[in-house]
Amino acid sequence: MRMRTISLAVVLAGTLLSGLAWAADDDSDFVWQSDQEVRPTGMMLQAAASAPGAAKSPPKAPLVEEIEAAPPKPLQTAPVTKPAKPIAPPAGPLPDDPAYRHPLPPPSPLHEGPAQAAGPSTCGIPCWDDGEPDDPCEPRRLFALPALDCRRIGIYGWLDQGFTWNPDSPQHRFNGPVTFNDRANEYMLNQLYLIGERKTDTSQSDFDVGGRVDVLYGTDHRFLMANGLEVETNADGSIEQAWNRDHRFYGLAMPQLYADLAWNDWVFRFGRFYTIVGYENGMAPDHFFYSHSYTKQYGEPFTHTGMLARWSLNERLSIGAGFHRGWDQWEDTNDKLGVLGDLAWTGPEGNTSLALGLVSSNEQPTGESTRNLVSVVWTQKLARNLKCVLQGDIAHEQNALLDGQDAEWWGVVGYLLYDINPCWSLGFRYEWFSDDDGVRVAGLGDPTNIALFAVPSHWQEASLGLNYKPNANVLLRSEVRWDWADPLVDTIDAPFDDFDRFHQFLWGTDLIIQF
Repeated sequence: MRMRTISLAVVLAGTLLSGLAWAADDDSDFVWQSDQEVRPTGMMLQAAASAPGAAKSPPKAPLVEEIEAAPPKPLQTAPVTKPAKPIAPPAGPLPDDPAYRHPLPPPSPLHEGPAQAAGPSTCGIPCWDDGEPDDPCEPRRLFALPALDCRRIGIYGWLDQGFTWNPDSPQHRFNGPVTFNDRANEYMLNQLYLIGERKTDTSQSDFDVGGRVDVLYGTDHRFLMANGLEVETNADGSIEQAWNRDHRFYGLAMPQLYADLAWNDWVFRFGRFYTIVGYENGMAPDHFFYSHSYTKQYGEPFTHTGMLARWSLNERLSIGAGFHRGWDQWEDTNDKLGVLGDLAWTGPEGNTSLALGLVSSNEQPTGESTRNLVSVVWTQKLARNLKCVLQGDIAHEQNALLDGQDAEWWGVVGYLLYDINPCWSLGFRYEWFSDDDGVRVAGLGDPTNIALFAVPSHWQEASLGLNYKPNANVLLRSEVRWDWADPLVDTIDAPFDDFDRFHQFLWGTDLIIQF
């Protein structure tokens, strides 16, 4: 009863906060800097339970003598349980790579213990794996307490810190429009990330309640802020930090704060959550590369504040739809709600997936304007340890330019990810991002005394990365990245190397420790 009361309080608090945010008046002319820009993410698919067993044949009737001789048995009432939902069939086999094998054999047990149910392979040993590169064991959690686990409450997080070497050594230590690792030749504590959540589960009952809150401290907070929450707008239209007034690069952000109401195959989410479009999001362990693509940072939102409903038709297909207050907005710059929706499909053998996302809203503080974004992400497993991802985005916005003209931008990103063995993996990413009207790529993160402006350009980047994962809790990522800018108009300043070059080379390395 106590847990139900606490869960209900979480839902009411999340819903109340969301309602107060929508009801707040915002008469400012503020367009947040993230609008110059700055996952599915938190897909709300329900875990299916085991399929019910086959019906047994009726027992043979006992003889009359056996009935009379047998002592009477107490009456028992069997509990009524909800039939378990069927699960998808196991994925079909894919060709093996002879180079993919365990570098070290599993260690012998130190002592004999009680038998345990089948599950993921044992963690904490060098190069752990159970033979499936895409099914690793879960990290060991510092706060994995039985009292929390039995209530499906999780408290966990990670520490991400890195260094990016720029051989040009720019005087202002700014890597131009490259974000998240935008500081050159200096240590960066990117993310100290903490999550508290309760996942919903309707396998045993029709209704359940959950929610989640994410808190981030570090240099990455600059790219995940929302107007009206971490930043505010003054009467003169200037931007002011609301949470981090005395810090230039380090600060606090809250990328997610939402409540979930689950009913059978439906989940209703209220609050602030990561966007449902695109392949990348703001959480470091979810990505192969240290850096982010232009398409994600400048062509898409990171978060929404609103409501999202998701319906899981079956184990392979789900549909989501809802409304939101804008791109990275806690308090909207106008009183017009936007819409968003997506469709996620997984192939019958789990080797192919397709995600289609749509976001439409008015992002201008005044006047009529509509910004539409469509994103398609296709993922294909070519082998058990080889995967490719292809993403395409296209967006259009009315009255985006000062003269009232419309603007368009689009991007294509390709990823090729290869697991050499359970410890080592290679990755390659190539991207073409077109900002033909010069309204998106301007550099972010509020670098003091650095003038930022957008120029109509085509942007390209190619990244080659190597990851090392000695166990489920530790990930070391290293990548080399090349960037090119091709301006479509005559310009004096360039985007890289103290605004002197149109190309740039970076070598970035970071370490992620989960807890």
